[in-house]
Amino acid sequence: MAALDPDAPGARSTAPLDEEAVTMGARIRSLRGERGLTLVQLAALAGMSQPFLSLVERGHARLSLASMAKLSAALGVRSGSLLAEPPADRRTGEGVDVVHARAERRLPPSLDRAVWQLAQLPGGLFGTEMVGTEREFSEFAEHAEDEFLYLLDGGLEVGLTDGTVHTLHPGDSLAIAAGAAHGWRATGAEGYRVITVTSGVHSH
Repeated sequence: MAALDPDAPGARSTAPLDEEAVTMGARIRSLRGERGLTLVQLAALAGMSQPFLSLVERGHARLSLASMAKLSAALGVRSGSLLAEPPADRRTGEGVDVVHARAERRLPPSLDRAVWQLAQLPGGLFGTEMVGTEREFSEFAEHAEDEFLYLLDGGLEVGLTDGTVHTLHPGDSLAIAAGAAHGWRATGAEGYRVITVTSGVHSH
C-alpha cells in the first residue's frame, strides 16, 4: 500500500502513485544531488526515515504538507517549489523573470490538486497557480515564508488551528504570516483556482 505520510509504519508500494508523485520525487532527487547529499543525509536533516524518503523519490509515496515543509527547509528551497510543476517556457534576464503558459492549466482527472510555478525572483518572490477540489482540511501546515493568496475562481476556505475559518470568493485575498499553521479546502464541487505568492527565504 502506498504511504501517504512519513509516520506510516512499514508502508510499501509496487508502482508509482501518479504523475504528480513521480515529478515531485524527481525534483527532490535532483535537488539532493545538486547539494551533494546522500539519501541518508537528507533524511536525517529532514527528520524522516530513509526508506520512506526513498519511496518518495521514486514516486511511490506522497509527502504530507508538514513533511514537505521540513524537507524543503533541509534542501533550502520553498515548499511550493517541491509541489509546483516547473514552467516549460521561462525567460529570465537581469532582474526579470517571465513565465509563459503554453496551454490552459487544467486539473488532471486523477488528482484533487495541481500546482504550477509562476514567475519568481531569486531570494524574493515565489508565485504559484493552484487548482484543487479537496473538500476537507487534510492537515494544517506551516512554512517559513509569508504567504499572499488571491482567489481567481470557485470558493476556498482557509482554516487556522484556533478554529477560525476564512471563506474567500473570487476577487478576495488573504495574507498569512510565516509560521502560522493553516489548511485549505474547496467550498463546492467546482473547486478553486488561486494565485499564491510567498516571500521571505531563498527560492530555487
